[in-house]
Amino acid sequence: MIVERRSQAERRALSEQRLLEAAVRLIAEKGSSRTTLAEIGERAGYSRGLVNQRFGSKRDLVRHLTRRIQQEFLEQTLLPALDGETGLAALLAVVDTCVGGLDRAGETARAFYVLLGESIGPVPEIRETLALANREFRAVVEREIKRGIEAGEIRPDVEASAQTGLLVGSLRGIAIQWLVDPDSLDLDSLRRELRQSLERTLRADRD
Repeated sequence: MIVERRSQAERRALSEQRLLEAAVRLIAEKGSSRTTLAEIGERAGYSRGLVNQRFGSKRDLVRHLTRRIQQEFLEQTLLPALDGETGLAALLAVVDTCVGGLDRAGETARAFYVLLGESIGPVPEIRETLALANREFRAVVEREIKRGIEAGEIRPDVEASAQTGLLVGSLRGIAIQWLVDPDSLDLDSLRRELRQSLERTLRADRD
C-alpha cells in the first residue's frame, strides 16, 4: 500500500484550516474573549504552540478569521447569488440570500455575529476588522442601487448611501434576532415582506 505524503505547504494549509474551524466552533459557543489559544489548539488536535506559530496571537487569529469569513461570504455566497443580476433585481437577490439562507448558515454565521457584538464591547481591537466587513457589504449594495438608478429602474431621488445603510441594517438586524431566538421568526415571511418593501420604496415605475 502506497501512502501519499503531503507537502509542507499542504500540511500547513490543513493545520490552518483545522485551527480556524476550531476557532469558529469555540467562538460560536462562548465568544472570542472567553476562548484561549490552548483551547483552539486542543479542539483542532494541535498544540497551543502551533497556533502561535501560525497566527502569532489570539487577536491576529481573530482578525484573520473575521476577514476569511467575510471574504468567503462575498466570494462564495453573495456575489455568485447575484449571477449577472443588477440594480433592483440584485438587491432582491441579496435579500433572498441573506434572509433565506440564515437557517443554513450554521456556526460560521453565529461566530461572525458574536464577533460583531464583541467588537463594540469586550474586544474593541477587532472593531476595525468588523467595520471593514460592513463597509464591503455596503459597497456591494450601494453599487447595485446606483446601477438601478442609472438604468432608470430605481427612483432617481433615492439617496444611495442612506438606502444602503437601511437595507444592510435590516439584514444584520434580522440575522441577530434569528440567531438569538430562531423559533420566534418566520424567515420566509420576513424575506417576502422585505422584498415587497424594497420594490414599493425603490421602483421608479411604481403607480
